[in-house]
This record gives sequence, structure tokens and C-alpha cells, in this order.
Amino acid sequence: GLACANCTVEIFSDSGDEGGIYEGRTKSGEDGAFTFAKGASLAGPNLTATATQTDGSTSEFSPPTQGSSQNLNLQVGNAPPMFLQQTRPSNELADNRIGGTEEAQHIGPWLWNAGAKWMRVIVDPSGKWQHVDWSKDEYVIDPNEEEAIDNLVSNGLRIMLVLDVWYPESKVVDCQTESGIEIYSNWVRFMVRHFKGRVEYYEILNAPEDFNTGPYGMPVEPYTYLVKRIAPIIREEYPQAKIVVGTVDTMLDVSRDWMLRFLKSDAMPLVDGFSWHGMYGAAPSDDPRGVLGGGFAEHQIANYWENYPAFVKEIKSTATAHGFHGEFLAEEMIWRTPDLQGPFEPCCFTDVSAAKYTARAIIIHLGLDVAVGLGETGDTGVVQRDYYIPRTNSVIRNLCTIMAGVQPIELPIVIESEAGNIKHYGFSQSNGDFLVAVWRDDAAVDVDPGIASIITVPGFSNCNAAGMDVLNGFEQGLMTSNENGSLMIRDLLIKDYPLVIRLSATDPRVRALIRDRNQRRARRPHNSR
Repeated sequence: GLACANCTVEIFSDSGDEGGIYEGRTKSGEDGAFTFAKGASLAGPNLTATATQTDGSTSEFSPPTQGSSQNLNLQVGNAPPMFLQQTRPSNELADNRIGGTEEAQHIGPWLWNAGAKWMRVIVDPSGKWQHVDWSKDEYVIDPNEEEAIDNLVSNGLRIMLVLDVWYPESKVVDCQTESGIEIYSNWVRFMVRHFKGRVEYYEILNAPEDFNTGPYGMPVEPYTYLVKRIAPIIREEYPQAKIVVGTVDTMLDVSRDWMLRFLKSDAMPLVDGFSWHGMYGAAPSDDPRGVLGGGFAEHQIANYWENYPAFVKEIKSTATAHGFHGEFLAEEMIWRTPDLQGPFEPCCFTDVSAAKYTARAIIIHLGLDVAVGLGETGDTGVVQRDYYIPRTNSVIRNLCTIMAGVQPIELPIVIESEAGNIKHYGFSQSNGDFLVAVWRDDAAVDVDPGIASIITVPGFSNCNAAGMDVLNGFEQGLMTSNENGSLMIRDLLIKDYPLVIRLSATDPRVRALIRDRNQRRARRPHNSR
């Protein structure tokens, strides 16, 4: 495996993700690579490791692994050195547009240590404000929730405040009636006035289409009316605020229809962000794990995973055609394991397959110029009932650093492979480098050796290439050749999760030419007021 340079690596067996049985120790070399041979069977079923540096500081447990072997090679015939991916916290990163969703009371340091740059937060999730006499000054914010907001701000995260009640069964205010709108308006005014300067984004309701009946949800017309009533209040209290609407599920036919109707409403020119809930355990059609439960399967959009990029483009073009010039944000994406179950959502993913789909989703959305919001990202990562999935958390941490400051861009690459269904997205970095993320878009499995393929990048002949494994957290230089003005990467092992290739021109003049050429091709960056 890989660890820090010249570290003491201790190996453990465990039934979970800690260190139940001590197996032994070894030392890593100058490049961080280590080998451990016990000479006897390991107890298992999972293996974990810690790394202790020369100053005595010890890492947390590594993500657990199991099975007889794992192939960390990125390219056939390409031996180490490999280097451990060095991740950074939020306040040391440029904007990566990767964030999460959680109740304020569950927010902890994992978020900013992982490198997230925005957070969708709800305060008072049970909605005590619905029972307040707003002619009196009775409503107050819980001090612990205040502290959570302050911690996010001080650690470099932007905040989107959900202006709603989290649990539908808790709602008593019907925002389709004038009396209900008045109560809601008073609370919104209080919240914006209280948090302005700390909170930048304000989201009007959560899943307003839910069942299309108040107080749980509402048809398009009442929601449009509500947005037109509430948006001026937010602007009055905080002119610099970003107003976000939508938050609609996208896996059901009825919700998709609701969304497209709202995108054509006259509320869209009034707001700064449009959001939706995407990919609740979604998977390619050859993976039966991506089917909704609870009677929703028959209403799930057919081939949702395969059609998702086209659906996002439809959202963006429809919104733009009706006067919207703001940001697009996807929220609450999560792939659940049997220990992390949620109502109606698929829950049969393993820790590894969940991590692979999370990595694909992050790349897909950033490649489509959409901010990424992951679900239930609390004090220990992707969390519920104190259970967390470490490989998913590791993927999030790695991509937060790798994708910091990137912009989506069209890169002219050619892929020759026996594998079908290969996806790729290109990105530019502010330093003149470029990234290409590539993977096989089939059902995710726990162990995938990859399929050797050839990647050609026209016009990049004077470039170095390095591959970054986002699942296992390491980087390795790639063997390349120059042919007819193109960069050739032969025998690259394309797997069922994104491998990110960094292209760096060695000649500064070439870097400038490539940057200028691709800036002309670049997609329009995300807008904000």
C-alpha cells in the first residue's frame, strides 16, 4: 500500500473499520510505498492500517479493505513510485463547488477537514416557529445552532439556509393560505435579518412538490405565488442575498413534470439559484440496486442514470429561456448501504460501490457546471445513526482537493478501448493545467481490475500526464508518447470509477497556447448575481 514517507505502518484486522486484532507493522519508504508479509493468514474479515510519522503523530484508521487482492495499477507495465494524495481543508482550497446537507445540530469538523466549500443547513428542523406569536419577540435561535453556523463561516464554507421545516409531519403552516403565508413571511424576515452577513443563500421551502398537497407540498401555481411574495422580503432585508428555489426530486415522472412547469414560470427571473434533489441511490440500468422502494419504483423515470446529463441540460436550457441567469445546484445525493438505510431509497450498495457512484456523480455535476450537494454529511461524514461509510468519505475528501478551482471545458480526446460505455469530462485549472476524468459507466463492483485502453489528446504533445486514483487516494505519473502532435497514453486501465488525469505542459509557451485555445472553447462559467 501507500502511506506517508518513512512512516511506521501498523496493520489490523477488524469486523468493521477500526483495529480489533493487531497483525503487525512495517516501514514505508521514501516514496511512501510499503509491503507487509506476515507469513500466516490474516484474521480479517477487514484490514485497516494506521501510519505514524517520525514526530510520533498517528493517522486515523484507513478505510477498511477485504478480499484476496486489490490492483492499484493505473497503467499496464507502469511500476511505482506512487504518491499518497495530499488533501487540504476547506479554508486552504479554492472553490470546488462540493458541499453537503445536514441539520445544524449535527454539523462537525469533518466537513471543513474534508475540504467542502458549501453547506446546505436547516435550523429548527421541527419548526417551532410555526407556533410563535409573531406580534411578540419570542422566537430565538438555539445557541448550538448559532455556533454551527459560525463554525462553517470561520472555516471557509458558504451556507445555504433552508427556509422550511425538515419533517413533513411537523408542518402546521399551510403556505397556500394568506394566513400561512403571513406566518411564513414573518419567520423568513426574522431569519434573513438575523443571519445576513453570515448566510449568503436562502432556499424557499424543501421539496415543495411533495404530494402536491398542503401543508406538505403544493402545485406549481401556489409555489410560484409564494416565491413572488417571499423573494422581495429577502431582498429587502439583505440585498446581497442569493435566493434559491426548486429543491425538487428528479427521479419521479410527476416531480420532473412539476419542475419543468415551474421553470417556465414568471418567478424564475426573480431568483439566483435553482436546485434539485438528484440521484437518490441512482445507478445504471444494468445495476438493479438503483431502484426506488416504497411503491415509487413504478413512477421512477426509466433509464434515469443514462438520461440524467440530458435532463440536466434540459433544466438549464429551460430556465435560461425563461429569464433565469443564476446558479444550478444538485442536493442530497447519497448511495446507501444496508447499515445506512433511508425510507424508499435503494440501500443495497456496498461501501465501495457507494463510493464509486459518489465519485461519478461529483464529476458528472461539475462537468455539467452544476454545484454538488451530498446527503447527510454531518459530524463524521456521510452519516446516519453514528454509522459512516469510510470509502465514500475518502472519495469526497480526495475530490474536494483535486477539483478545487476547476472550470468545465470541452477537451478533444479520443479513447480506443474494448470497453463500451466510457464517459469522460474535461476541466481547466487556473495554473494552466487540465484535468480529464474518465471511467466505465457500467454497474459498480467492489473489485474491478480495469480494461487497458488508449487515450489520445490532440494538441497536447508537449505535456506530462499524471493519474489520480480518487478511490484509493494516490497519484502516479503516466507513461506517454508523442505522435503527430498528440499525447498518447497507452494501456491505461479504465475502471468503473473516475480516474483523473492531469495534463501539464512542460514548455511555458505551450501552456499559454493551450490555455488560450481552450479558454475560447470553454463553457460559460456558472453565473451569480
